[in-house]
Order: sequence, then C-alpha cells, then structure tokens
Amino acid sequence: MQLRKLLRYGYRSLTGEPHEKRDFSFYVMNQLAKWLDMRIYNKHTNWQDDRDFLAVMRRFDPRYPRIKERQFFLYNLARSLRHLPGETAECGALGGASSHVIMSAFEDDRPHHIFDSFSGLSEPTEHDKPETTEVRALQAGEFASPLEATRRNLAEHPHAVFYKGWIPERFDEVADKQFCLVSVDVDFYEPTRDSVLFFFPRLVAGGALVCDDYGFSTCPGAKKAMDEAAESLGRKVIHVPTGQGLILK
Repeated sequence: MQLRKLLRYGYRSLTGEPHEKRDFSFYVMNQLAKWLDMRIYNKHTNWQDDRDFLAVMRRFDPRYPRIKERQFFLYNLARSLRHLPGETAECGALGGASSHVIMSAFEDDRPHHIFDSFSGLSEPTEHDKPETTEVRALQAGEFASPLEATRRNLAEHPHAVFYKGWIPERFDEVADKQFCLVSVDVDFYEPTRDSVLFFFPRLVAGGALVCDDYGFSTCPGAKKAMDEAAESLGRKVIHVPTGQGLILK
C-alpha cells in the first residue's frame, strides 16, 4: 500500500501541477520523519517561533530546545480559560512541565492541584496493550519522577498543591472544589477513566478537560477510557492534531 502510494505521488510529481510536486516531497519527507520518530511542520506556521512561550518554557528548563506542540496547545488552551472561575488540576505530573505551563498561562494565585504516584506508571490492564507488536507496550514504573524533584522544578509556583498517591486515592480531598481546566496524562485505561469521571462533573461551565495521551498508539487504554467516559457524560472528544483529546463542559 505504501509503495503504491509512493509510485502514485512520484508519477504526479513528474507530470502534475506544482502543488502535486510539493505533496510528493512532503510525503517522502514525512515518511522518513515518522521512521525517525520526528515530525515535519509547515515552515510558515508561526507557533514554532513563539518567543513568549519559549521564554515561559526556558524558565522551567534553560536548555529547552524547541517548542513542543502539546505544551504549546495546553498553554493556549489555559490562556483562553483565564476568565473562568475555578481551580486547575493535573493528573500525572512527569516532572511538572505541564503544570508549569498551566500556572504560567493563568498568571494568578488560584490553586493548582497535582496528583501523581511519583513512582511511575500504574499496572496496565488488557485495555492498555497496543494493537500491534510494532508498538512498544508501556510498563508499570515507567516515567517515574520523584516528588521532591517535581517540587524543585515548580519552585516558582507557590500555589501548587501536591497529592502523592495512586489515582484516584486522594481525589476525595478536592471533592468540594470546582475546576476550569484539568490535564490528564496517566497513559493507562483505569487512571484515565477515574480522572475523567471524577473531574468532569466538577468543571465549571465552559471548562475543559484535556487528555495528553488520547491519540497515541502507545496508549490505547487512554483513548478507550476517554471515549467511554465522554459517551456516558453525553459529550464528544475533540481529537486535535497534537495527539491530545479534549472534552468541553
């Protein structure tokens, strides 16, 4: 199938219009980039050179090399929700980069609640097995980031509140709160399901819940959990090109 597509594009590149030649070049380069686990973007998209966002990320890590599309999307989503009441939360911190993005975007002192085992991923279930053996299955304990290291990374944000424990063990501690933005990045089916079903009813009108893992072949359980939860809540998941999935209240 790929060879047939390559031949078709190749023929059009020789006989077709200028835009067909560009399509062929993009197809070839994109296939190479995917093989290298990289991405190609249109050079005319301005977000790749957004200096304000790059400055935000270099406060978190001075060596931050380039703008990462998922963090850029989360930052702009958070900025669009600053007018709403409610607090913010993240399930799955992985060092705190996304929490830094959220708190930097809001630029106020509303509490930001961070839930994480700080011991890596939980145990996967049958729902978390990739559809093909070509995709590496994630394992329990991966992506561990110690609590104290995460605290240091977020030292400029005194309104960050940390909850160490397996999801959803400590959710009850915020059961009486409302939220305008919740980020879920826990990779597997069960913690994603538990996070969505707990936090979505506590979103204010106009609020958003974003799943960082929704569109990734390494995280089929996260997509299944989001789809099932959204259906039970009478919502649809917005799948954006960054691989994230979004549910709006």
